[in-house]
Amino acid sequence: MSTLRILAACLCLLVPVAPQAVQAGDPVVGYSTSDAQMNAAMAAARESYPSAFLGAIRAREGEDFLLKAGIDTPGNGREHIWTAPISISSTEITAELVNEPVYFEGHVGDEITFAPEQISDWSYRRDGKLHGNYTTRVMLPELPQDEAARLRAILAPLP
Repeated sequence: MSTLRILAACLCLLVPVAPQAVQAGDPVVGYSTSDAQMNAAMAAARESYPSAFLGAIRAREGEDFLLKAGIDTPGNGREHIWTAPISISSTEITAELVNEPVYFEGHVGDEITFAPEQISDWSYRRDGKLHGNYTTRVMLPELPQDEAARLRAILAPLP
């Protein structure tokens, strides 16, 4: 059975400054490519991306803008990893890795390029709340209770 892997990198967003890299020991949570709840979260994130995420950038309403991209990996399915966008067009996104990849070569700070269709989540901070984070919400039951509770307290309602 094929699986996709999602870095539980939502914790890096708890710091009110620029996004911090997730350390090598941070958990990776695996999900089946047929996981209905995760697939629905990724679809909802992609659907809301143009209006909610790009809209916030255009209006300059927020900070710490991040995109989670699904990167195909040799022999390990698809790894979903948080990135900080540098440039965004309708056909291509260039971004810096803000997590250390587990299943593909690269390091925090490396630039990667991906298509908008590879977006699996988005996030930004505004008024002390985290917006987006669709996949993070699905992963909350997998996180330690105290960390999940802290995240629930700062997650903004979905658009």
